[in-house]
Amino acid sequence: MNTLTKSASSLRQKWELNNKPERMTVNGINVSYTRYGWPIVLDNNHVNCEKTWELLSPKMNPVSYADLHEKKEMRSAYYNSCYFRISDGNWLALFYENETIHIDSFLTRAELW
Repeated sequence: MNTLTKSASSLRQKWELNNKPERMTVNGINVSYTRYGWPIVLDNNHVNCEKTWELLSPKMNPVSYADLHEKKEMRSAYYNSCYFRISDGNWLALFYENETIHIDSFLTRAELW
């Protein structure tokens, strides 16, 4: 999902150009930023996976997902990981590690659990 990564990078640039605010509203979504400027949508200090997907998906041709799983993992002391099923057997992981967003695509279900 190269598009999601590009969107995250674009929002990080916008953060830099706007003097690194703690939060901004983008397309009606309240966006916070990690210490390194990566966009993160939080709801009670928990990553809102649905809103994060909406934020990073292209507006002209939105990409949909078939299923979503959230998981708290050791990779982040603060944030849960989001797993989106894109198609049968293919998943995308969106997570934050060391205050940096990571997006890994085309994982199999076996890699998730």
